Formats: sequence, C-alpha cells, structure tokens
Amino acid sequence: MRFLAVLLFFVGNTSLLSQEVSAKEHDAILKQIKNLRTAHLNSDVDLADKLYHPQLILTSQSGKKYKKDVALENIKNTFEIYESSEIEFINISDNVVLTNYINERKYKDFDKGKYRLTVVWTKHEDAWKIISMQSSKIKERKKN
Repeated sequence: MRFLAVLLFFVGNTSLLSQEVSAKEHDAILKQIKNLRTAHLNSDVDLADKLYHPQLILTSQSGKKYKKDVALENIKNTFEIYESSEIEFINISDNVVLTNYINERKYKDFDKGKYRLTVVWTKHEDAWKIISMQSSKIKERKKN
C-alpha cells in the first residue's frame, strides 16, 4: 500500500515527474511488452510469471481486481490477436515507469476489441515487471 501512496503522490504532483525515460529503460520495457504479447498469444504461463511482480494488481475493464495467480490462470485463455500501439512512457522514478497504450485483442470465439492499458512497471530482481495494470475498453464510434 505504501508503494501505491507514493505513486499517487508523484502522479498527483506532475511537476515532480521526469517525463523522459532513458533509451536503455525504454528498450527494456518495450521488450517486456513484446514478451507479454508472446505470453498471451502462446498461453505461456511461465513467461507471464516472469513479467508479473509478486504483488501484481490487475484491474479489468469491468473494474474487477485480480492478483497474480488469477492473472496467470487467464493467460491460458487463447488470444488470436494481441497488438499494441501508441505506447507512451512516463518516468515516475529510478525504478518505476508508467506506460499507456492502445491494445487490440481478440480471444478465440469472441469479437475483437480495443483497450487502453495503463501499466505500472517496477524494477524487481533486476528486471522490469508489471506491478499494476488497468484495462479500459475503447468504445467504437458508430458509423452513420
């Protein structure tokens, strides 16, 4: 809970944020985002386990919160499409980076959808791991 309070303090005080993420950290996190895609497309629980922080909080578009064990179980649901674009990086501190991006995905036997993902990455055991992720469905505009 202390981590979340510190994060909210920094996010609430945007003048304290350093927007720039070093090229090294940018590339390392981008690699982890690609690994997350691979884990979802291949139902690779072992890879996802390496990407998720032990204290992961995953918030779905319905507002439900999940811990790491449930998130890993959900990796077994097969995706046919899992593409991310428009990735923005915000440096919160030396070991915390926030990413925000659009993710288009399709579960087997379900319609394709677009989602806005806000992901908090933290350095843990010398690797960037997801400690918090929020997914919000983007409503498609109706064509006239």
